[in-house]
Amino acid sequence: MLLLDLQGLLQISRARTKQASALRILEGWTLISCSGTIGRTAFVRREIAGHILSHDVIRAVPHDGDIKKGYLFAFLSSRQALAMIRQKTYGSVVQHIEPGHIADLPVPTPDSADEDNIDRLVCTAAEARTEAAMLLDAASAHFDSLGPHFTYTQEHQRAEGVITKVRPGRRLDAFHHVGWASQTNLSDGDHLGDLGPVSRPGMIKRVFVERGVPFISGVDVYQVRPPFRTRLMTLEAERANALVTAGQIVVQRSGQRYGLLGRPALIGRRLDGYAASDHLMRISPVSPEARARIFAFLRSELGRRSLLRTSYGTSIPTLNPDGLADQRVPALPLELVSAAERALQLREQADADEEQAIRKVEAWLDS
Repeated sequence: MLLLDLQGLLQISRARTKQASALRILEGWTLISCSGTIGRTAFVRREIAGHILSHDVIRAVPHDGDIKKGYLFAFLSSRQALAMIRQKTYGSVVQHIEPGHIADLPVPTPDSADEDNIDRLVCTAAEARTEAAMLLDAASAHFDSLGPHFTYTQEHQRAEGVITKVRPGRRLDAFHHVGWASQTNLSDGDHLGDLGPVSRPGMIKRVFVERGVPFISGVDVYQVRPPFRTRLMTLEAERANALVTAGQIVVQRSGQRYGLLGRPALIGRRLDGYAASDHLMRISPVSPEARARIFAFLRSELGRRSLLRTSYGTSIPTLNPDGLADQRVPALPLELVSAAERALQLREQADADEEQAIRKVEAWLDS
């Protein structure tokens, strides 16, 4: 529920999910995590409405006329509401909370003008994220149109083939030569490393302190509002070259091929100067146009398969900066470059608007 980009979501069987209608979510609802990390919230925007969601998420459904949907989300995302919600948790190993525990949670409302303003900020942010997803989908679809028809839909699908010559790179593993990843022989386009240098930090000593640099993991960075739970000693962050800057693209370098491995995330202004995991490779695009082109390519099916083809390892597949930098990125029409640039700008604005709405609620509650 917290993912910003819905690429790669798992599919669920309609025939075998008898309770699908009860698990479906609708636009304007607020979702609250109720198991494990309690109280994380997400606003159901248009692009995710109608999806099936786990029963481990509480749905807060605003009553029309009683409260604005955007304001309800902003309130439930405030630090004051989070403190009240977490007071009602139970469980010693895995904390949990039930809908009945927070049904009587008091929800104060400001005057109508302030409530309308907060609601507008949240709803505008949601629409901006949906528009951004549509623009990026269009740009990524162009890259997919350049490749072959993919006959293999799953990376673990059985595939057979005979290889008579080992290509440069001296790869002998079957995954590289036949099946899911083998249909992505790209020979046209610029090397990704020419559009933006690729790097990865050294091994980071996890020396967490009270007043260090905010540290984000290789999972947090893919979320709508990436949180930081710990602070890394500044000296260790600088020594490992772990700091990230706004405008960089990070790519998960280790994990499962069906998960976040190889997926791109943009470092926005909110994360500027944070320390990020050494499991994230960094791309520093040479221009906004290059950034848009790289991002749209890496989130396309063609780009993802092409990159994962270079992964190695059986238990935990791994990518390296050289393989990422060597990727061929085909040309993207100017109108689609502009669309992808616009999408990344919309995401930035959405983050700012949503953050402003939550801070307004917190300031009003403190007053």
